[in-house]
Amino acid sequence: MPTFPTELFEEIIAWIPAVCGWDLRVRYPTLLSCSLVCSAWLPASRHQLFQALDIDTPERYDLLVSRVLHWEKMRVNLLSVRTVVLSPSSDTPVWRPFVLEFAGHLPNVTDMYLYSRSVEAFLLHRSSVVVISRFASVQSLSISHCDFPSFGALRRTLTSLPSLNNLRLESSSWPDPAADLSTSLSHGASTVRRPALLWLTVWWDAEPPHRGRAQQFMAWLSETATSSSLLDLDLGFIHRTLDDQTGYIATFGPSLLRFGRGLRKLKIVIGESYDPELEMFFCTLESLNVFSLHFRAIQPDSWVQLERLVHSLPCPKQLVELKIDVGFSSGPLELSEFDGLEALDLALPLELFKDLQAMQFHVEYIKEEGDPEEGPDVTEPMLAVIKSKLPKLFARNIINVSASAYKVSAGTEMRPITN
Repeated sequence: MPTFPTELFEEIIAWIPAVCGWDLRVRYPTLLSCSLVCSAWLPASRHQLFQALDIDTPERYDLLVSRVLHWEKMRVNLLSVRTVVLSPSSDTPVWRPFVLEFAGHLPNVTDMYLYSRSVEAFLLHRSSVVVISRFASVQSLSISHCDFPSFGALRRTLTSLPSLNNLRLESSSWPDPAADLSTSLSHGASTVRRPALLWLTVWWDAEPPHRGRAQQFMAWLSETATSSSLLDLDLGFIHRTLDDQTGYIATFGPSLLRFGRGLRKLKIVIGESYDPELEMFFCTLESLNVFSLHFRAIQPDSWVQLERLVHSLPCPKQLVELKIDVGFSSGPLELSEFDGLEALDLALPLELFKDLQAMQFHVEYIKEEGDPEEGPDVTEPMLAVIKSKLPKLFARNIINVSASAYKVSAGTEMRPITN
């Protein structure tokens, strides 16, 4: 019977997580089946099984502790773990001291995701903040819809991770800051080296109760090393209605201006109304190379607004890539919505934007019955209109058009994507 080289089946098994993604209903059974083929397949299959730990119920956590952590023969597999996801459902919180029990046993974890009520498990014991520093290899941390007991708990969590350079903070909260609190809100941050983030994603609710927390967080972060180390920033709003005119400075506070000078990449959601304070922030972007603008919907003056924002950049000659993203419209983008786009051809002259190498138009839409499938049926008509509207830019051969269709179904669950 012919025998395949070990490297061949190990490479095939290594591709299973990439193909299955976060669909655990396919990923785990496939890897388990591979582990049962023969003893030669077991090490590679088990290594991939332990690449990511997804803990969503107390039962799963208890099995992990009893059958892996407390079993010396199996504990060695924790060295394979690179990603930890704590995602308890709202009706089954994981009330377990994760930090205390696993500190020192996950030396190679680089990515952590905290969802919903997982912060209670993460910080269950008061000594947890001290022990967090033992997760020294964690570089990326995502915190979504979590309630911290205090802003200090969030602050200490971030400063305790020595290798942290990538943070995503989305729709999280803590007790309201005092109304008369100083606008600096630094809490001694100027004496703290960490965190020194390279990548930051912050999505926040623009409602008044939440804006105070956003301003408190950004003010504190601006007093840390992140104010000079940050290279990539992604900003946006959650649960914002189309008629809400709350601006970025009103939501995140004037401390936002302190992050602009060193940014290389900026991705930002553009509102439906003109935001003059946003231009103030754009005027600080002295090092920007990649500019990504997301429009939730195209309005009559959207292209004029885009022209104004691009012209506010202080150093347009170093811009390398411009991305324009129109998202979640019902059905493919109507070609009439490109009316007025020709203003962009005059706004991006070669003498000012000589290093511009790519201009990306991307449309995300909800596919309904009868709508065309993704591909040329959607992109070719868009490209033809763009060619007629932007002849000078099109002649530079830098324009690319793409589209993504989404089918919304009941029970759809978003899972984390590791960079």
